Amino acid sequence: MKGTTVTTGSNPVPPHQSAAAAPNTDQRTDDPGVSTATPQPDEETALLRWEGLPVDATVLVPSLGPTPMRTPHDAWAMLVLAVDILGDVDPDTAGQVALFTATWLRGRPPADLHDGDLVIRLTPPDQDPDLPEGDEHAVDVEMLLAYRGRWLPVGRWSGMDERWPWTLAPTAAAVMSLYVDAAETLSRDMVLNSERPGSSPFRWAGTVVSDLLTAKLLEVGDELVWDRRAGQVRHTARIRMDGTFLLADERVFATPSAAATALGGKHHHGWSAWRRTADGRALDDLRAELRAPHER
Repeated sequence: MKGTTVTTGSNPVPPHQSAAAAPNTDQRTDDPGVSTATPQPDEETALLRWEGLPVDATVLVPSLGPTPMRTPHDAWAMLVLAVDILGDVDPDTAGQVALFTATWLRGRPPADLHDGDLVIRLTPPDQDPDLPEGDEHAVDVEMLLAYRGRWLPVGRWSGMDERWPWTLAPTAAAVMSLYVDAAETLSRDMVLNSERPGSSPFRWAGTVVSDLLTAKLLEVGDELVWDRRAGQVRHTARIRMDGTFLLADERVFATPSAAATALGGKHHHGWSAWRRTADGRALDDLRAELRAPHER
């Protein structure tokens, strides 16, 4: 059967709530963001499993706990995993933030192996005479995109309060969409411009997926899986010789994020979503093996 495979054996979890609710600012901590191991409420874990996201991720929208206001001392930034901005089907909710999730990165990864990754850094605000000194409920937020071997600044927001995820989510969604569109256009152009029919120009273009194939960390024909809806929906894809992703419905995408975004209906970080069926390893884990020599 083509398309999505539906499995049984798990109770459905209701989808996430609308972002119309205000963030939860009643729950305060003395030092928000110092620990990256804060236990998640069951509701947050259920939402992450429903969306097919890593269960150690942080849900920024909808607000299910204190909003992070500082980057922990043992982390570099937050990697954006998924963003969902409601469309114009319902005029009353159009443009609202329905989902915004991220996960902490322990160190700064090399940009050339993380092309397309979008990160957020939280720092104490520059001293503002209107803000009390040491106020931990105000934060400066910086957004960076890994692009062509560099971490490029996307924007910086100063003196934000606990609603910063609602402010940044539309920008994050737009940047992720633009990057995916550009990658897909580049892939199509390379195939169309290939002088040898049947060759694999995209693989030899130096993409990270092609590097994984060359390093034998991935093999042509490897099946990938992405479980969503708390395990009730399973998407599959296969790695083609040119390094692209062939979905079960025969659509082809150049990047894991493009494939996940097309299936999930929202902007997804595909490196964290897809796992190799044979051993359950995430593409992000395989990419980390490529990264190891860079960090020696």
